Amino acid sequence: MKSFIIKDTSKYGKGCFATKLIRAGAVIHEMSGTTISLSDMVRLVTSGAEAIDDPLQVGRRTYIDLNETSRSFNHSCEPNAGIRSRSALVAIRDIQQGEEITYDYSLTIAPTTWKMRCACGSKKCRKTLGDVRTIPRSALRTSMEHGAIQRYMRMIIPSILAGTYHIPSYETHALKLLGEHKYHV
Repeated sequence: MKSFIIKDTSKYGKGCFATKLIRAGAVIHEMSGTTISLSDMVRLVTSGAEAIDDPLQVGRRTYIDLNETSRSFNHSCEPNAGIRSRSALVAIRDIQQGEEITYDYSLTIAPTTWKMRCACGSKKCRKTLGDVRTIPRSALRTSMEHGAIQRYMRMIIPSILAGTYHIPSYETHALKLLGEHKYHV
């Protein structure tokens, strides 16, 4: 039996809700779909086949074009889940039956200039979603303590925290192709 169902939220379309108590550390779902490259992601978004926030980044130039179930997990600036390894959604605290299961999308996005408005409604809402650098250090530390940081992100966080990370040229090129002005707040 799955530990969640997909149903309408009262705020922003569909979401995933716990059907039973999910204990901290439990794997909730393996985010899945078709593995695509950065150039594939750009092509899908510019063609209108995907929204910019639909694919899940799982590597510096690798994404998962999420299937419908995986795409139904919403963002929160005060999440109860996070992504471990490549794409395993895990509970970072106990999640009560009936509670919406959310993760912080910014924890999956390597440094970029991409931004979008946030409407999560949590008390800790940042109002704007961006890359991993936009997450408060305390929230980043909490996610790291719970092991809710993807493998590729764990490799680049030290240079981000040291202030030595530079956005790669392939990323700035992709943003130009996407018409980055359309995705900024």
